[in-house]
Amino acid sequence: MPGLRVLVALALAACGASACVEKPTMHLNHAEISGLQFATVPPGLVMTLVIDVHNPNSYDVAVRAVRGQTVLANQFPLPVYFQAPPDGIWLAAGQTTPMRVPVTMPMPLAWTLVQQSLMSPTIPYRFIGTADVTATRTLQLEKDNYSVDEVGALTRADMLAVLPASLMPR
Repeated sequence: MPGLRVLVALALAACGASACVEKPTMHLNHAEISGLQFATVPPGLVMTLVIDVHNPNSYDVAVRAVRGQTVLANQFPLPVYFQAPPDGIWLAAGQTTPMRVPVTMPMPLAWTLVQQSLMSPTIPYRFIGTADVTATRTLQLEKDNYSVDEVGALTRADMLAVLPASLMPR
């Protein structure tokens, strides 16, 4: 039964290798407001979440998708769904890579947030969600639902800079 011995040895090697796997960590670096989306009803403010993903492993990891919600001002939830290109976004081994995840905020909500934040220069937000990843380019080992729970703040000035300018005809 040499074939069975080889199979058992491979299974043990795979189990041993998986014990060394470390979960990539995600940290919400910041959010950017970049313009308006008129293709939605109501029109929306385009916001990009910049998430720093650290890959502590000795092999590359690809992010295939990010899902969850951003809660603005502790009360307004926005869904987040990002689907990476077919091969994913590859994160180099032992490095931190910024990922840009777009979110569209309905225009009425954007104005509500600006009005509610008149006494404060920032609008707090929290991103809660998951990411699907693939380990190693060669073996393509998939793992889904890595959790993310991060907080940050948007500046009211950034929102005000985009909102009025976006509504003016050019």
